[in-house]
Amino acid sequence: MAVSAVQKVLLMYFSVSVIIFLNGYFFRTDNESVTSVPVLLSVLLVIPVYMWCKSYCEKTELSKELDGRNKDIVLLWIFALFILALSVRVPSVLSFGMAYEKTPLIYLIILTVLVIERTDVSSFGFKIGNLGRSLLFGFFFFVILDGLALLFSYLMIYVLTGQILVQSYNFLPFLLTMPFMTLCVGISEEGLFRGYMQTHLEKLYTFKRAILFQAILFGVWHFVWNLSPFQPLHMIFYVGYTFLIGLLFGYFYSKTRNLTPLVFAHGLFNSVPQGIIENQLAWDALQTFSMSYQVLVWAFPYIVSAVLTFLFIKYLVKEI
Repeated sequence: MAVSAVQKVLLMYFSVSVIIFLNGYFFRTDNESVTSVPVLLSVLLVIPVYMWCKSYCEKTELSKELDGRNKDIVLLWIFALFILALSVRVPSVLSFGMAYEKTPLIYLIILTVLVIERTDVSSFGFKIGNLGRSLLFGFFFFVILDGLALLFSYLMIYVLTGQILVQSYNFLPFLLTMPFMTLCVGISEEGLFRGYMQTHLEKLYTFKRAILFQAILFGVWHFVWNLSPFQPLHMIFYVGYTFLIGLLFGYFYSKTRNLTPLVFAHGLFNSVPQGIIENQLAWDALQTFSMSYQVLVWAFPYIVSAVLTFLFIKYLVKEI
């Protein structure tokens, strides 16, 4: 493994990070805004890496198999990429309240696979064949896991309070957030945790242990949102919640060997709720119930939807 190749990858990773961070500094925005210059730049900068990747794969002889490194080296690289990703993620979230590290992370993953490991990206789930089928699987995955959970929660709130929580739906926030949440958040997180980590780990361990390992890191990945202000209980809950999501996403990837459905589902997962306009009266009525009832309203539907999602993956999902 050439030292120069590693240096080039690191230089590109931090260069793209600095470019986006400077835009974040000069064009500050709050958490809800998705029309900012840094967000738009993040989406646009995905295009060059895609075009370069396509050209590089056509001109370079790449292996279709993973490079067969020993366990210690594989684990070292997994943790190295995770720490590198966090080194940009933490200041991004703390400084701007936004995940501006997503596009630099895409560069890091793609360049690591192609330039350092000399492996075709399709071996890590980056596939665009059977696009229609992939998107359909991703859509059903989202509907069963998140759509049904939200529907069950809203029905339970209506039964308890007599109030309908959803007042209306505004498609504009959904349309504005979807490109970033799919092309930046979806590709980067699915590429790192399911594509890179899980693919490598499945060569060393059973697929169950590989799924568990990446899900733990995926949960830890989300601790940053509760650092400032420091909220330990919220942090524990959010890390645990995203860990469970990581298990289901990992299981789905183990069956499809394709990241496209997960990238699409990830985008829907993060952007569809943005357009929901809630009824404040329903929220106020729900607050009058005990904490146990409030937790039940949100936890029970997701438990049911998680079980249904598991069954969907187990019996209906196949390699794409």
